[in-house]
Amino acid sequence: MLTATDLENLTDRLAKADGPADICNAWPDEIWAILSEYRAFHWLVPQEFSGEGCDRLTLMQRYLAIAQGSLTAAFMLTQHDAAIRRIIPAARIDTRGEPNTAAKWLSRIVSENLTTTVGISQLTISIRRGERAMGATPIANGGYRLDGFMPWVTGAEQAAVFVTGGTIEDGRQILALVPSDRPGVLIQQPEPLAALNASRTTEVMCQSVEIQADEVLAGPIANVITSKQAGGTGGLETSVLALGQSLAAITFLKHEDPTRFDLEVPVERLESEWTALKSDIFSIVSGDNISISPEQIRQRANALASRSTQACLIARRGSGFLLTDPAQRWARQALFFHVWSCPKPVATASIRDLAGMGESAGCGVLN
Repeated sequence: MLTATDLENLTDRLAKADGPADICNAWPDEIWAILSEYRAFHWLVPQEFSGEGCDRLTLMQRYLAIAQGSLTAAFMLTQHDAAIRRIIPAARIDTRGEPNTAAKWLSRIVSENLTTTVGISQLTISIRRGERAMGATPIANGGYRLDGFMPWVTGAEQAAVFVTGGTIEDGRQILALVPSDRPGVLIQQPEPLAALNASRTTEVMCQSVEIQADEVLAGPIANVITSKQAGGTGGLETSVLALGQSLAAITFLKHEDPTRFDLEVPVERLESEWTALKSDIFSIVSGDNISISPEQIRQRANALASRSTQACLIARRGSGFLLTDPAQRWARQALFFHVWSCPKPVATASIRDLAGMGESAGCGVLN
């Protein structure tokens, strides 16, 4: 069990590694090594598959600490965990005492220190490749042939297996395991992003990739991602990452030279908003609060990440604009929350706010 001191040390070590990773635009070996040292890739794996089997509240607390240190690290880990979350239900299906394909993959992920990631945005909100970006055609023995693209896949070059999905001609969808070395799987060169380039997020193409019936995790059903069979959606996890990055910026602001700007009141306001948002998020995770929707939380988290990081950049003045300064990096990284798996109502509310048409910042009201 990680102690509070362990998490503080993890945050500090990742904070030192995030800047170099941002500049080099290559796979962040140091960040990956730190996460591996803390067994982060095994946290979500159930104990029956030799993982730690952390509950959601523990995971969210750890995500918060990681995001405060390095959004790059938090992004890579949560994409790995998004895949794990969707493998678990299939792995637990009783197959007369013999582990099925999903269970075997979970055990290998722990024993061989393998990684996985998700390529499912084509089933949700991505517009990059249009409708049916990944087609699924039924073949013999209950399998499918996949043709198309996974538009946004984090850490694709390092993954041993992908959790992806395709749409059948009748509109139903499947979710499936696709080993990265399967014939027809082509990992593209990552395109430069505004931030988080070290995550090596890229497209993965499938050209007549055949999957067997025992590699299907869920479906065929409509809207497979939202089904219990597929492990449900992550929901609040991305908002917790925004909370972590906001904390990094607010903490930095608290140590700025008070003679340069009068920062006391603005910092107090940001801290107060951060505390209220954290309380609401963790009360929802604990099951104590059902009056606030994940979309309202996401809007507040997005807004706080943007405002706190931009305030930090402004307070740093010219120094903050240097690539060596964390303020500019945090401001760029905060853009991530407005475009990554951002529900349409949340994005619409943000646009209205920017146009001066929304409610006051931080109120959590979707327009």
